[in-house]
Amino acid sequence: MVRPLELPDLAPPAAARAPISAGRARRWGLLLVAGWLVQAGLRAWLSRAQMVPLATPDESAYLIAARVLAGGVPANFSYSTLYPAGYPLLITPVYWFTHDPATVYRAVLLGINAPISALVMPLGYVACRRLGLERPTAFGVAMVAALLPAALFYSQYAMTDAIYPVLVLAWLLAVHSWLTARSIGGQYCAAAGSALLAGYSYAVHSRGAVMIAGYVLVGVFVAGQRLVPRRTALAAAAALGLPLGAAHLLNRHLSSVMYPSGPRTLAGEALIRLHSTHGVIFVLEMAAGQLWRFVVDGWGVTGLGLSAAVFVIVQRTARTDARIMAALGVGVTLVTAVVSPAALPPTQPQAWASGRYLDGMVVAFFLVGAAVLLRSAPRQVVVYAACVVPPTLLAAIVVLAYTGGSVPTSGFGAAFVFAEPAVLTQNWTQASVLLATAVALGLLAAAVGVVVFASRTSWAERGQVVLLTGLGAVSLVATLQMTSHISQANTPGQERNITAVVTGTGLEPGQHLAIGTGLSWQTWMPQAYEVWWAPLEFFSTGSQPPPANATVVEVAWSGRQPAAASWPQAPAGWRIAVEDQVDGWVAWRR
Repeated sequence: MVRPLELPDLAPPAAARAPISAGRARRWGLLLVAGWLVQAGLRAWLSRAQMVPLATPDESAYLIAARVLAGGVPANFSYSTLYPAGYPLLITPVYWFTHDPATVYRAVLLGINAPISALVMPLGYVACRRLGLERPTAFGVAMVAALLPAALFYSQYAMTDAIYPVLVLAWLLAVHSWLTARSIGGQYCAAAGSALLAGYSYAVHSRGAVMIAGYVLVGVFVAGQRLVPRRTALAAAAALGLPLGAAHLLNRHLSSVMYPSGPRTLAGEALIRLHSTHGVIFVLEMAAGQLWRFVVDGWGVTGLGLSAAVFVIVQRTARTDARIMAALGVGVTLVTAVVSPAALPPTQPQAWASGRYLDGMVVAFFLVGAAVLLRSAPRQVVVYAACVVPPTLLAAIVVLAYTGGSVPTSGFGAAFVFAEPAVLTQNWTQASVLLATAVALGLLAAAVGVVVFASRTSWAERGQVVLLTGLGAVSLVATLQMTSHISQANTPGQERNITAVVTGTGLEPGQHLAIGTGLSWQTWMPQAYEVWWAPLEFFSTGSQPPPANATVVEVAWSGRQPAAASWPQAPAGWRIAVEDQVDGWVAWRR
């Protein structure tokens, strides 16, 4: 048992603390399972049309890393970011049963991403119960939170973002359990569990380092203040070392196999920027862009939750565990907003306003914001909401300085990065920053308006239904539009680009594909996943003959000249098998 995490100004409902009978507990357990199944089914249905990885190089790198961990062939990703082993480790068992790329990819989306991503729903229910919501309301909020694009959309991709919100939410709940469990056994389990989750989060993505830093600070503080038994802190420290040690060994193996010339170091990128005043200012400006997306992507409700958490931190009357959890959540959010874009290479100009790096905190603070809307006094809700507006507008102005008024939303890459602004503005070419900001704040104002109106009438319960239905509808429509404009719209072209080199040339297991200099990495990286039986080979088409064992050679083609001119030095016996003017390549077969 753990105590509810009470926020100030929230009146604890008696029903939320009433004992529950065994039969009713079973019924609620079954309802949670049903909710999880519905969410998993929705994710599987949205992913039904995808057959090939779309987000390059991330998906290709994770899928190939899993293949390597299963004993399969690698690909050369030298000088690229090292994609850590935590997520590929989940995918690895799929390769024990099949090597067919399409089958593996669909198994990842349907059998791994969908059920794990759907765990946001039951975890969100637990979080809402600890925030004092009654069971039916907690169930409704959890279902709505699981529909947020941050929690739902990325399950369509073989990327860490598919499972990261689940890890973040589970970790926060485990930390709170450590602080409040009423038995020593429960505290030991929560201490070890929260440590394992923090360590695994780092093994999944480098932003987990922020979670570990926050976790260590909390652990030192609560142990030093004797808020938890000190032996539980030692258990947490020991448990934290297990996933960190395993991640180090696995990452070193992947680095040696997939990055023979060395990977790009994210810490090095960050240090380069932070060594100059201009770089520090640039990082802070990018952090403003991250926080702008934090509010916009959560329809303003996430900003409300963050605002309420800041109030909890500064209110001495708040319970200690609530202040600690609020400080941990706010701290992880702010530091992630600063560190994540700072560590990205300058070749990724869209990093200053990406919505991915805070997706886990978007879900967590959406739950907090919804609890505030549903349980706080209307006057306090208005105060919290008013505190969201100025910093959000300031962040939008910073983004304006980079974009000149709008962000690109046309094409896979731009739409993938700026999907939520595209939905808010209903513009899939250029989304206005100010309009997206205004719509997000308008949604927040509408939510606050429903709460205030319901409090002054006899529509209190109906107001909750209207609020949750509206937020759920916005999230579901947003995800459906994102799926249609991004995932489904780009699948046919990507499938042609990836599979044609195999099907069009008749390339078979045992035969080899060689890549000529100049071919785009967006083309050859997913093909390295498609050609699962042998690593790709590279050569200079202008100065070298093709590798002796090459069956098919793929070279870059501008399309402004005949396909035969794509490889003027082609030796005798080589003929054109496939040409792709859209993606700019020609495949020659011996």
